[in-house]
Amino acid sequence: MKIPLAYNLRSIGQRPVSTAMTALGVALVVAVFVAMLALANGFRAALVKTGSPDNVIVLRRGATSEMESGISREDARLLAADPRIATGPDGRALVSPEVFVVVNVPRAVGEGVNNVVARGVNEEALAVRRIHLVAGRMFRSGRSEVIIGKKIVPRFAHTAIGDTLRFAGRDWEVVGHFEAAGSALESEIWGENEQYMPVFRGQVFQSVIFRLRDPAAFEEVKRTLEGDQRLQVQLQRESAFYAGQSTMLTRILTFLAVMITSIMAVGAVFGAVNTMY
Repeated sequence: MKIPLAYNLRSIGQRPVSTAMTALGVALVVAVFVAMLALANGFRAALVKTGSPDNVIVLRRGATSEMESGISREDARLLAADPRIATGPDGRALVSPEVFVVVNVPRAVGEGVNNVVARGVNEEALAVRRIHLVAGRMFRSGRSEVIIGKKIVPRFAHTAIGDTLRFAGRDWEVVGHFEAAGSALESEIWGENEQYMPVFRGQVFQSVIFRLRDPAAFEEVKRTLEGDQRLQVQLQRESAFYAGQSTMLTRILTFLAVMITSIMAVGAVFGAVNTMY
């Protein structure tokens, strides 16, 4: 049996508060769901743009992320000696052994801190990762200096050039800002890997990134280095690695979106029922 439209309109007039609360509850559920999905898609888009098919990322065998990985200095030296690695105009191999940690940085507005990736790199990292300085200069070797990704400069305190940023029990002078074609790297703090290692993860790198002289030779390089008994490493194209990381993160955020909105939806239904009686 169909309910007449007039009955629905009179019901709204009789219960304006409960009707408004029901509509507000539905709107909040939809808004939270859309916001969570937008966040997931934003992370995915940023990570997908981070990798280059010309680059190879090397992690410890069995590691699923940089945070879980550890590569010794000797292994990094052996990797850097491979003749199939591209070289820069100065003849130096385009290899970047990197330290990967997460630090707490105070927000620019309000109290509290947020997690930010601090990545220790060498001078070749700018060419390997295709990073461009947009202000200031590159950090100098042997100095407690950092460069900041442009995306996080307005969001965090003490990130202007000339400021002093404190983390890991040390003061770091901000000497430059960089961009990375809109990738996730623009949300990181970069310093020299030799300065980061003693105060963070010890005398190991978390990853080694290098540019291939011939990108088509990836399978050959992968087979050779993974088969070297002196090394316990695994290789992936950088683009494939970050695509995989984005897939995993998107799944987690999508699951959280569904779970949170489901709980809110149930609460909104019970709330609407209670206001009717």
